Amino acid sequence: MGILSEQGLKLNRAVRQEGCGRLGCVCSLPIAERFVLWAVRQWQCDRAVPTEGSALLGGFKAAGLIEALPDFAIAMDALFFGARRALDVHLPTCSQVSRDEATILALCGLAQGNHMGPLGASLDVLMMPTAARIAMERLKSFAVTLQQAGLHLAPSAGEAGALIN
Repeated sequence: MGILSEQGLKLNRAVRQEGCGRLGCVCSLPIAERFVLWAVRQWQCDRAVPTEGSALLGGFKAAGLIEALPDFAIAMDALFFGARRALDVHLPTCSQVSRDEATILALCGLAQGNHMGPLGASLDVLMMPTAARIAMERLKSFAVTLQQAGLHLAPSAGEAGALIN
């Protein structure tokens, strides 16, 4: 987490704890979920493997998470191309979180929490079976790398679920 703070991603304490109060606003998300949401939105905008100079590559480098980018990229390809319907992902500048974005955040949390049964079942509903297996494997690797960097997505014991889902 120190790397993220050094990059200017440390949040104001009041905003981090309470947000602006609007339902579904990005500012109510913890920093780990904000990073994943930003990356998903950036991936959707670029619609290509990140190249030198791209915002996505720059963001992963700045956060010290470049090793997580290949797993993220493959997981996003599987999610977006294997989904049974078009996913509703907003532009990076949008302040609201869509239901599909909240679902992707929850899936990452399940992967990080090693809840592979619910993760697999959720992906099977959302995606074609072959794509779901690929997404599950890569989401798990991506989420573990985030966890090792101090970015925790999985709800702690006793929490009913993610903040927005």
